[in-house]
Amino acid sequence: ATDGDAEAAVRRVVGTHVRLAASSGLLTSLGGAATLVVTAPAGITGLYLLGTRLAAAVAHLHGRDLDHPVTRTAALICVLGGDGVELAERTGLDLVNASLLSGLRRLPTEVREQLDTRIGYRLTSRFTRRGALNLTKLIPVVAGPIGAGADAMAMRTVATFAQAHL
Repeated sequence: ATDGDAEAAVRRVVGTHVRLAASSGLLTSLGGAATLVVTAPAGITGLYLLGTRLAAAVAHLHGRDLDHPVTRTAALICVLGGDGVELAERTGLDLVNASLLSGLRRLPTEVREQLDTRIGYRLTSRFTRRGALNLTKLIPVVAGPIGAGADAMAMRTVATFAQAHL
């Protein structure tokens, strides 16, 4: 496959995942306060799963080995977006002078595993930081389009980071 074919495939995958995220955001936001206890965790889990799948698909289409731990760490950093880049830089990666993948390859295994742990903690803590968005989900039906837009934007952010770093 040519580079043009791969980039066209990446654009299709991104478009599909953005639509999936918007659909999920719409459906998990429609119920209002009555369903928020169930739909909020389901929505954020679904969004993270879609984001991880999107980052992995972009990596695969760019010829990366998905079984390699460095590629997996890079995909999770893309899911976190700016927070992931901040974590990587605090771990000692110089992303100004090196790409994310080459920087991760140079890290000792123990340090990369510590980064993986920090990524897991950050993914978990982000759920509670989305509180303001969850407040809009208290209003039945009206919250649907807000959830769809927010989740679509979040997926676009993952796509932007994945295309730039993978």
